[in-house]
Amino acid sequence: MGIIIKQSIQNTIISYSGIMLGFISTILLFPNILTADQYGLTRVLLSVALVSSQFSQLGMNNVIIRFFPYYQRSKQSRHRLLTLAFLIPLAGFLLFLILFFIFRDPLITYYSGRSELIVDFHLYLIPLVFAILFFEVLNSYVRALKDSITGSLINEVMVRLLVIALLVLHFFGWFSFREFMMIFTAIYTIQPVCIIVYLVIKKELSFTNPFRKETRRLFKGMSVYGVYSLLGGFAGLLIGNIDIIMISAMMELNSTAVYAIAFYIGSVIAIPQRSIGKIATPVLADLIKNKQFGQVETLYKRTALNQLVAGALVFIGIWGNLHNITYLLPDEYAGIYWVVVVVGLAKLINMANGVNGYIIINSRFYRYDLYTNILLLILTIITNLLLIPVFGIVGAALATAISILIYNFIKFVIVWIKLDMQPFQWNAAAILVIAAVCLFVSEQIPYMLNFYIDVIVRSLIISTLFITAVLSFRLSDDFQNLANESLRRLKHLLTRN
Repeated sequence: MGIIIKQSIQNTIISYSGIMLGFISTILLFPNILTADQYGLTRVLLSVALVSSQFSQLGMNNVIIRFFPYYQRSKQSRHRLLTLAFLIPLAGFLLFLILFFIFRDPLITYYSGRSELIVDFHLYLIPLVFAILFFEVLNSYVRALKDSITGSLINEVMVRLLVIALLVLHFFGWFSFREFMMIFTAIYTIQPVCIIVYLVIKKELSFTNPFRKETRRLFKGMSVYGVYSLLGGFAGLLIGNIDIIMISAMMELNSTAVYAIAFYIGSVIAIPQRSIGKIATPVLADLIKNKQFGQVETLYKRTALNQLVAGALVFIGIWGNLHNITYLLPDEYAGIYWVVVVVGLAKLINMANGVNGYIIINSRFYRYDLYTNILLLILTIITNLLLIPVFGIVGAALATAISILIYNFIKFVIVWIKLDMQPFQWNAAAILVIAAVCLFVSEQIPYMLNFYIDVIVRSLIISTLFITAVLSFRLSDDFQNLANESLRRLKHLLTRN
């Protein structure tokens, strides 16, 4: 359990460093340097590339995590799995290319009357898909080695630093927009290169005949699991990006840009969940393989509670400062307020349910992951089709929230019935009450002097009230231990000096 807490904290620190960099690029630079159409183009291309790369993985990213425990007895054995991790996604990428060129002309015809930028830059999808595909698959192998930090540093920090540098240079006229897009795409190709270099340094990059020993014995199970993971993962990632894709198809690229910024702000809340999930997944795979279901249930409850604590604090911090965030954006990005709130609530609901999805996909009931993801995809498409024409980008946010609420309820029921586990404790209700009180107090505070003072003072009041209440009522043992350890280190540092 210690490795989960340690690496999830490290991942959270890295992720929030990435969020700070993302704040600089997404809130301060992108909307003020690129036009809304140009920024919308970058979001649409990335969303489509993420969905396409998930399809091209052919389920291999989850296969690596699930079956790595069977390959970890020696380097030669691990390298058989690594070879599969190259060959299968490569076949998936070739399949993507075939489909891309089959459907290319109808897509160009459809978007030619709506966005010439998408028509002009659609070929940039090819290198983006290739780069994201191999980064995600190879990073799954690195995570299976119990290292969730390296991939986070590359994806959360390095890429965003390079994008910020690119935006600044574009602002000073060093590049045209076409050159900007070429370099923007090239930045993402650096990610898999970095992972390959890391594997070389760790002496983990070696290829051998993959269809021997373990693979022959496990091939049928890996194939079935891979198909379900492919369909479930593809549906899951499509769900996370379908709103942006549908807004670009049903509205205009500038609406896509506005929604993308609002969704980004709301998604900050989910950073602790992603940090915990990166290391919890391989640990869960080991626990379930060894039938240690008591530890699985403990992990389920602890992750749900800890994610809720972290998520609630970030959520009320963002909500309390939304007036300050909108102050930084150009006028054309007005109207993001309720999108951020609704998306934030959806993320908080998801976090409060703990690692239910990871439990399902690593258990013998993994097929249910596909069924629930398909159901969520259908719900998301239908609700978007119904709500976007009526409420615009707020409708897309509402569609996401409604779909996630139903989706999590179904996953909760599956884990409860099939494995006799549920994540909720009385502490969760207390945390929500504390969060509501802190937000109410923040809303009573008048605007203070200027932007900087208001952000600092308001954030300090919210965080101090929330953290003090959670610690005083001892609502989370892990949060309590983290606070005690931080105080101990601070005292040690002060006494040493």
